Amino acid sequence: MKKFFNPQSIAIIGASKDFTSISGKPIKYLLSHGYEGNIYPVNPKYKEIGSLKCYPGITEIPGEVDMALIAINYRRVLQVLEDCHKKGVKYAAIFSSGFAEVGEEGKQLQQQIIELAKRTGLRVLGPNCQGLVNLPNKIAAGFSASLENKPLVSGKTGFVTQSGALGYSIFNLAQEMGVGFSYIVSTGNEVDIHSLELLQYMVEDDNTDLLVAYLEGIKDGKLFAQVTTRALELGKPIVALKVGRSDVGQKAASSHTASLTGSDKVADAFFKQNGVIRVDDIQDITDIAGLYGRIALPKGKGLGIVTTSGGAGILAVDTAIEVGLEVPELSEQTKDRIGEVIPDYGSAMNPVDVTAQVINDPEGFMNVLDAMLDNPGIDALVIVVTMIYGAAGERLARDIVDISKRASKPIALCWTAGDRLMENCFAVLRRGEVPYFKSPVRCVKAVGSLMNYGAFRNSWLERQKSLSQVSATAQQTEASVEGYLNGCGIRLTEHQGKELLAKYHIPVTEEAVASSEEEAAAIGRRIGYPLAVKVDSPDIMHKTEAGALKLFIKNEHELREAFNQVLANSKAYKPGARINGALVQEMVQDGTEVIVGINNDPQFGPVVVFGLGGIFVELLKDVSMRVAPFGYEEALDMIKEIKGYGVLAGARGQARKDISALAEVLVRVSEMAVQLEEEIQELDINPLLVLDEGKGVKVADALVIRKGSSK
Repeated sequence: MKKFFNPQSIAIIGASKDFTSISGKPIKYLLSHGYEGNIYPVNPKYKEIGSLKCYPGITEIPGEVDMALIAINYRRVLQVLEDCHKKGVKYAAIFSSGFAEVGEEGKQLQQQIIELAKRTGLRVLGPNCQGLVNLPNKIAAGFSASLENKPLVSGKTGFVTQSGALGYSIFNLAQEMGVGFSYIVSTGNEVDIHSLELLQYMVEDDNTDLLVAYLEGIKDGKLFAQVTTRALELGKPIVALKVGRSDVGQKAASSHTASLTGSDKVADAFFKQNGVIRVDDIQDITDIAGLYGRIALPKGKGLGIVTTSGGAGILAVDTAIEVGLEVPELSEQTKDRIGEVIPDYGSAMNPVDVTAQVINDPEGFMNVLDAMLDNPGIDALVIVVTMIYGAAGERLARDIVDISKRASKPIALCWTAGDRLMENCFAVLRRGEVPYFKSPVRCVKAVGSLMNYGAFRNSWLERQKSLSQVSATAQQTEASVEGYLNGCGIRLTEHQGKELLAKYHIPVTEEAVASSEEEAAAIGRRIGYPLAVKVDSPDIMHKTEAGALKLFIKNEHELREAFNQVLANSKAYKPGARINGALVQEMVQDGTEVIVGINNDPQFGPVVVFGLGGIFVELLKDVSMRVAPFGYEEALDMIKEIKGYGVLAGARGQARKDISALAEVLVRVSEMAVQLEEEIQELDINPLLVLDEGKGVKVADALVIRKGSSK
């Protein structure tokens, strides 16, 4: 993609002399921002546009053309792309709208563009996009009014957006804040070049240290995983504003770009396990981008807060806890140092309230900041200043600039006051390149995003070792599974499903299928009582409804009766059902029921779902999920994430359950999901019984559906 981001020659097809129009602005912006390559306007109406020669068609241009910007009626786009191919153009950006986002005719035209791109090798951006900007190389190949600003601020933030108008608006807001960019690309309908491909380029690019994406849909979750893995290796955070959380929002996103948004819960799980900073608002993007690069990346999650207002300190603490940070108690040594310089009515606790007395004792304020930064439990410091203005405010601003430059730990500043009163103070901060916020909430959220990312990355680097070890173990299992599934139908019986799970070293109940009453009795004597008896049939999934399930069988007499009754009820419930016999299995008691499942997501592939049984799943929808595969630590996070975690952890005096064994099962299921991705459509372990700590887990029932089923 290097030539895409750095075209040496650009043709504007449909070019206009009206530099306020969509087809005229690209020429204006390329010229005004100092593009050094060749610019070729194309329009048979004109001989020249401005100082540039205008050509009747792209094939008449004498030199090579790296990129064509297409701003014409959508019905003419296909023929123009054919002409671009004849000319040898490498890339085309289609500004025109009227394709899959509007109706059936547009969908057909868009499909033809897709086929042309595949046939010719011409790489296509859009349609319905606003082009690209490469700030380091002064390439403004777009038409957004945000490019009216001069000069554009170059920096280390790369931005990919599936919404041109909103994306360039975010770019404009960030530029106003002084946030520098390396690239911004609007992808539109993504017929060919798509967001993840652009992020993949940017993550390797030396000009880019922070990646930002506005996403309405994710086409290839596995490629995204590769991008996030590489970004974590290189320490380049990815910030994503992913819309479509609600059902209505998902429909709107589909209408907007004709993209498939997929399950937002799966996307959220993917972001969480891959260190993607998910944000909820465009303000979050500008805040994080404005802070990143101006402060060192925090190494942990311990936040120190120093404020001139007790109320502002409380607001900052509440936000810190909400975003998952730690606000550690200060050491006695730190509190003693602080107590020496703050008034009695201040507070030496974290958050530290130095009160407005800082006006009269600036040296004492600096001593407080030094004491906080020296505390080993503090990984980053947030300073909240209220209404301190005039000479005192300017002095305070200079002191903050000074300590920010010499501190080894990152410092973020909030100054809750307006520009009119504080302009001189803020000017000092800007000259000193100290980013500042006007809201404690925004300040803590922004620094918290970077703290959480830093902590996640450190943990992720450690987790990769255990994940590779688990993968090696699971590969040994794959060979024994291949032949087994060939002998199974589309729906595996419960017993077959458990045999499959056992091959992945997942504990299952001791059991056997009996085809006669005598065989059932023999199995009962071998396993011991109490027992459960169920029909073994691929055609009867709901055993309770069919009367095909008997529990707590206490002796052989009851077992014989249960065997006959289960088979009779099954035949009456579904005549013609394939019945292999009755499954006689041990009764596992005193376990907590949980559910573990696999679903195949169209974007991300196999996803493992976990939750407590009963009403927790059915009514409260209390589940967590992760994209497979993942390691042991990720599985523990998955377990702790559900609201009902206390049931497993031994809340209110209950026995703690074997969470470690449960985590191991989740890991093995995730490996199984990846290895059998082409075979298994769905897996439902319900229930998996989690016994008391140290006693393990056991699968009590399992449903496996292979691919090719209509359910």
